[in-house]
Amino acid sequence: MHNYTNYPTVDVSYSVKSDINVTPSQLKTEEVTTQSEPTVSTLDEQSSTLLISHKEVLEMFQVSSKATIYKWRKSRGFPDPVTMMPLRWLRSAVEEWKEGIGGCGR
Repeated sequence: MHNYTNYPTVDVSYSVKSDINVTPSQLKTEEVTTQSEPTVSTLDEQSSTLLISHKEVLEMFQVSSKATIYKWRKSRGFPDPVTMMPLRWLRSAVEEWKEGIGGCGR
């Protein structure tokens, strides 16, 4: 058996503002809203504005062949994807390329 009488005691105290009249569930709700972290849907929305899929790239340039994008990467300096599975490009890089040299002919 353990003898717990030899451990030092610790005084714990707390104070509560007397002018606050909330239930514990209301207090918990306030904490959640003030300390909320990004949700999965928020992150998806942010990433969808920053990253575009292969399909979106094809639609942006009105081409139907994925091979066209591969050829542009080799011969015309089209940006490399930032993720490989699935392929995703930085929207800003693709738009910059399009404004620079990409928009002139196929």
